[in-house]
Amino acid sequence: METDKKIEISDFKNNNEAKGHVKIDWGRQGGLLALYIIALLCYYGIIANMMMYDYYYEEWISFNDMDRTMLFWTWTTYLDTFFLPALVLFLVCFVLTYKEDIPHYGIKASIWLVPLLVAEGFIFYAIMFGFSAEPFALKFGDIRGWIDIIVIAGIAISGAISGMYLKRYMMGRKSI
Repeated sequence: METDKKIEISDFKNNNEAKGHVKIDWGRQGGLLALYIIALLCYYGIIANMMMYDYYYEEWISFNDMDRTMLFWTWTTYLDTFFLPALVLFLVCFVLTYKEDIPHYGIKASIWLVPLLVAEGFIFYAIMFGFSAEPFALKFGDIRGWIDIIVIAGIAISGAISGMYLKRYMMGRKSI
């Protein structure tokens, strides 16, 4: 008799979970998604907020009046933004690799940030100024666009490798 009640209760719990009580275990993918969102929003967000404010007149600059190249040559804005976008990208790649048990997964996830950041520059340009061929000329037709890709890739890889080495060092210290 008691066994029948337990079976009925367990069936009731299973039916409730099947009927709409959704539980999502984000685990590894949730952390990856959250860090990607942080990197994508903060990288261009910091650049836009720092570069679109005129400190001399103390007023905001319209995006129509801004320098359009800063979306494609982001390395030129690092001094004016106190290297915050580079630091955010470095830290996100560091955390992506440090939290992984197998560092190659984190390095791979960090390298995937590079084309996502490049694509985000094109998306922001299209939203702000409309579609044109100018972004492709700025990014791929000019040496400064290629320098930007190399700098972003360098920051991402150095952050990932730093995370890997720190985790290896911390694991070695725990074993001593």
